[in-house]
Amino acid sequence: MATADTGTPDRIWLCMADSNRTRVVSRALAKGLGMTVYMGPTMDEEGPVSLVVADDAHAARIAEAKGNAAPGQVSLLVTAAARRSGADVFLDHDTDAGTLTNAIEGLRAWRAYSLAVPPAHDIGHGAMAAFAGGEFSVQTLEQARDVAIFIGHACPDPRRAAVGLYVLIANGIEHGNLEFDATEKAKGLADGSWARKLNARMAEPAFAGRRVRVGVHRGMRTISVLVQDDGQGIDAETAEMANPARAGYRGKTARLARSMGFSQVNWLGTGNTVEASIVLPDTDSGATAAPRRTAAAS
Repeated sequence: MATADTGTPDRIWLCMADSNRTRVVSRALAKGLGMTVYMGPTMDEEGPVSLVVADDAHAARIAEAKGNAAPGQVSLLVTAAARRSGADVFLDHDTDAGTLTNAIEGLRAWRAYSLAVPPAHDIGHGAMAAFAGGEFSVQTLEQARDVAIFIGHACPDPRRAAVGLYVLIANGIEHGNLEFDATEKAKGLADGSWARKLNARMAEPAFAGRRVRVGVHRGMRTISVLVQDDGQGIDAETAEMANPARAGYRGKTARLARSMGFSQVNWLGTGNTVEASIVLPDTDSGATAAPRRTAAAS
């Protein structure tokens, strides 16, 4: 699902309190994703802003950034609030640097797709109205982005669902199949070596054949997505007892998924399979209506 070069500057305004997480994410975006990262309390006047990432203390910056918006500007709010509004995508306040970077990458991919494929020419939107289910075999993050955007078309909030699905699939690739832990990823993001480490491990014989299987079923009332990696899995309860730092593993992941539009999350098998579902809205006819693609913010 290639996207055209829009010629739009890829600038991000990172409006978050200074912390190790913020510094890691800033370096990851600049070194790993090649973005121009602006950090500061006031509007950046040097060029239009394509992405805005803010925390609760800086939530007002999302609205302010619209005064200097690049086409299709998108926003992400990292928040502890129960009621959420004002941004395109939300993450819980305790989201780690690696997950936050993946969410930004997924949101960036959705924006690029939306700019390259106008809604009137988006055949994926119409195709998903007739899509009942299928399975995908994913190896790379590029494939994960394409699959997430495709499945997102079937969901009530395509943009939010696509970002959430990308995070889940990327997690299966990075932490399941390739067996990196969060500390290793944070270090790689901080020093700009993460992409190289991913590619190197993916080429190793022990990991080269691993895939993430993504199964999707669309019914009358719900869309269910099954994400299964080829890793060894994890017994979350045992891991939490052995390492208190992992306490709340299942609850934290469930909150993360729900913040991105999933109504229910279940772990299956040995812990290498997660099932996430989205409830579809009622329709007058009783049939599932075709989802409306989220319009890009202007």
